[in-house]
Amino acid sequence: MHFMIITLVFLIAIVLWGFFHSNPRGVNRARLLACNVAVLVLAAVAAGIVAQLLYADAVTVKAGEKGMATYLAIMAGGTGFLIVVTAGGMLRNLMLFPLSARAPEPPAAQ
Repeated sequence: MHFMIITLVFLIAIVLWGFFHSNPRGVNRARLLACNVAVLVLAAVAAGIVAQLLYADAVTVKAGEKGMATYLAIMAGGTGFLIVVTAGGMLRNLMLFPLSARAPEPPAAQ
């Protein structure tokens, strides 16, 4: 179980790094910050809801197995978080801030 938790934490770190590393350039910074906060809050709420629902179901099915139910809830919540952040980042970069709406990049200094 510990290996899977470590793997989940590693995956969350990679997805969050990619989410912030792929911030579109040449857009309004306030709108970008609002979008990033909204995606992360939505991901956290979705993860909490998924984890709570799965935990309640697992405890009902396997009475007395609260350890395994907690583990399953953490894994499902983490997976839900990963999915929402990934989808939110793609939505942000492709639809909310498309290339056509971004300011042109200044030429690189030589």
